[in-house]
Amino acid sequence: MALLEEIDLQTITPASLWPRLEPDTRKLAAEAVYRGNQGGTVRREADVAIATALRFREVAVRKLPTDRRIEYLIGRVHADDGLASSLLLALHLEHRIALLETFLDDLEIPQENGAIDDEFDLQPAEPERLRSAVAALREKFPTDQVDVYLASLIALDPETWGGLTQIL
Repeated sequence: MALLEEIDLQTITPASLWPRLEPDTRKLAAEAVYRGNQGGTVRREADVAIATALRFREVAVRKLPTDRRIEYLIGRVHADDGLASSLLLALHLEHRIALLETFLDDLEIPQENGAIDDEFDLQPAEPERLRSAVAALREKFPTDQVDVYLASLIALDPETWGGLTQIL
């Protein structure tokens, strides 16, 4: 079943979206945290979550091999909204930049490498512009990646991206 058919977009949160992602997608996100350019803060957040789930000390988790930490993060940790948000952002900013750029460019939102310009006053887009941007994504990228991205937008910022619920 497709991701967007099995979730309630009106009430979705990062923590409720995270476990519904395919295992390979969760693994990509965890790898982005540990092997990507996401920074030490996100890595530490993941390590603390692993330590809590396994009842380990954080220092013991940091000594584990990266592959083991990734395995624990996707298999044993029940991510709260904060960690799930970090994982979703890491996934997209590390592995799905072209998708982000396409969507934001279609909406004429200033961005660099998929990250919205900090100076830009982001407002909800008009439904017709959203519809057009979603159609462009669906033409260029795999359905599962587009669905995860759109669900992530709604979960991370429902005030700005809630209009997508009417389109999807």
